[in-house]
Amino acid sequence: MTEPLTLLIVEDETLLAEMHAEYIRRMPGFSQIWLAGDLAQARTMIERFKPGLILLDNYLPDGKGLTLLHELTQARYPGGVVFTTAASDMETVSEAVRCGAFDYLIKPVAYERLGQTLMRYQQRRRMLVGKESASQRQIDEMFNAYARGEPKTELPTGIDPLTLNAVQKLFTDPQVQHTAETVARALTISRTTARRYLEYCASHHLIVAQIIHGKVGRPQRIYHG
Repeated sequence: MTEPLTLLIVEDETLLAEMHAEYIRRMPGFSQIWLAGDLAQARTMIERFKPGLILLDNYLPDGKGLTLLHELTQARYPGGVVFTTAASDMETVSEAVRCGAFDYLIKPVAYERLGQTLMRYQQRRRMLVGKESASQRQIDEMFNAYARGEPKTELPTGIDPLTLNAVQKLFTDPQVQHTAETVARALTISRTTARRYLEYCASHHLIVAQIIHGKVGRPQRIYHG
């Protein structure tokens, strides 16, 4: 199981940076989130905290985010960078891609799109951790998650992709078992909502549902990976 991801948001609009941080805090898999308002602060925080992922604006008071992206590339920085900018010119886009940016989000950033990017980065990170070699299938999955994203799946009404992803992550360890009540507590949602997501996962063979008959009371429905 991978460690929670640390994140640095480099954005000179303080309110916007705080809104990004508030949204990301609601997602599973993130621990510390730091904010930097310019390149100088960003460099200091990167050196001190070594965040696993950086959300990087391009237009900053003391220069361009592309400059920092170049520096990180040259230093072979192990973390990822998601570029967030109002710049949509192909020169900037091409340079960000050449420097290895994981994704490029044009402002104003849609939070659904940001959420998909963060989940894809977490997916790639899990694929890279703890493996000495990889099969072609695993490599294909990693590059799909990196470059093209996951195939879009139409979800039924009442099933949100972020909540669905959070539920699935509770079953990363195959030894873990959950009930609707334990999932509800873990994700701070209602038991009815938890049960809906669990049954969706079970019906799509993402997890296994099992009925346990106790000595007293009603049978209990247990879910495991």
